[in-house]
Amino acid sequence: MRLLPKAMREPVSLAYLLARASDTLADTEGLGAELRHEMLLGFGEILHGADRAAWLVKLSDEVIPCQHHQGEKSLLKMMDEVFAWFHDFKDDQGYASILKVMDHILHGQRLDIERFELGQSTRLTQDAELEEYCFLVAGCVGEFWTEIGYISLPKFSSIEAERLKSMGINYGKGLQLINILRDLPCDLKQGRCYLPGVDPSDRDAMMAEAARWRARARAYLGDGHAYAKSLKSKRTRAATALPGLIGESTLDLLDHASWAELEEGVKVSRRDVYRFTWEAFFV
Repeated sequence: MRLLPKAMREPVSLAYLLARASDTLADTEGLGAELRHEMLLGFGEILHGADRAAWLVKLSDEVIPCQHHQGEKSLLKMMDEVFAWFHDFKDDQGYASILKVMDHILHGQRLDIERFELGQSTRLTQDAELEEYCFLVAGCVGEFWTEIGYISLPKFSSIEAERLKSMGINYGKGLQLINILRDLPCDLKQGRCYLPGVDPSDRDAMMAEAARWRARARAYLGDGHAYAKSLKSKRTRAATALPGLIGESTLDLLDHASWAELEEGVKVSRRDVYRFTWEAFFV
């Protein structure tokens, strides 16, 4: 976000804080699924104008004490101010785009809880289910990024808006697929198998299915690369290209990782991230 031109920075930063807060609510350990689902539902209602007083009391009394990450705890403690910032933003052109992307993200987070915890399912069964989930929690961010870009910058891209939105959606979906593929063992331990139609106990089948989805993720990142190259602002181009460069490197690591290495964690080094930050300015 620091790479972005000033005109894009505020709406993107506000949307990021809202999404980070909802993600924290969805993932806080020690909270029951019903409470997390309830808090996410209330989060969305507040964005649409509901009173937040009772929700903030529940957040303070039942959620924040269970949060051990100090940065995320600080964010949750500031939610009254974050919501106020969002509602003060109402007259800005980017307000509707922030509301739309948060509606998608919150839907995806609630759906995850409904499917794997409240519904007691352990795996997806169809490709369309994984595609839908990736759109709701990440692909919609590519759409949002495009809308904010065209609102904020007179000459955002050499590609027309609707086509660019589609490319941005694919880019976000590709990045989310990488997260899923990287976290397979961890998710399985929590009773979640995101790869459709595969037996979670069959490691060979899991690895073969993962290879299929890595190929799809690469294709989606190809759209992301073309998206970034089309942007007129060098700072916006660099900010947009950077996640894709890190994602491609992560896929390279995943291509050669064993299940044991996946369990240990596959991650691009900090040194490489710094290198990609520099390379992003020359995409």
